[in-house]
This record gives sequence, C-alpha cells and structure tokens, in this order.
Amino acid sequence: MPALVDKMTIKKHGVDEKLDRRVKLTAEDKESIRSQYFNTHESERPTMTWLAATYGVDRRLIQFVLFPEREARHKKQASARRKDGRYYDKEKSRQNMQKYRDYKRTLVEKGKINPSERYVVTQ
Repeated sequence: MPALVDKMTIKKHGVDEKLDRRVKLTAEDKESIRSQYFNTHESERPTMTWLAATYGVDRRLIQFVLFPEREARHKKQASARRKDGRYYDKEKSRQNMQKYRDYKRTLVEKGKINPSERYVVTQ
C-alpha cells in the first residue's frame, strides 16, 4: 500500500516553486540567464561557467537553458542508452525516495502541504 505522502504532490510552477527540489532554476532565473547571455555583445558575454557558478548549478544546465536543441538531443541519446539499464540503481533509488518522502512529511508538519489535498497550500 502506498504511503499517504506518495499521493501528495508539490506544485512545480507558480508561487511555491522553491519548495519543489526538482526545480533548480525558476522561470525568472532562466529568463535572466538568457538575457545576460544574449543581450550583450559577443566579446563581453559572461561565460557559461561564470553563469553556472553565479546560480549555483552545473554548466551543462546553463547550456541547456541557452540552447534547448542541445537538451533535446541529449534526452534522445540518454533514452537510447537507458534501454540497457545502465542508469538504474535499485538501492540508490530506494534511498532517494525515502528522503523525498521525509521531505514531504516535514512540509506537512510545517503546514505548507495539506495532507487532505494533492497540491501545495499557499500561506
């Protein structure tokens, strides 16, 4: 039987985007990155490494934000590689799920998620 917290979801978009740990950059952050990169002259552009350090993410994520076609190509290649099972670790997956459930339980205790509803309740 699934745990009660498995039925609760955290909104991915909107006001409570910061609660969702899967979201590393908000929509505003992505727009800011694009404007910093594309609205400056080529010789004065910030490097992807500098942008990554500024926002506290990996350089590859910055690359995917700036050039979505690269992300699409990467996802296609990764899905082809995934077929042989090389990315799945059962024990690691179990531990990650447990951490995620514990995080949801703390959000319930803090009153940020209503256990009777499926979505985040704003203040």
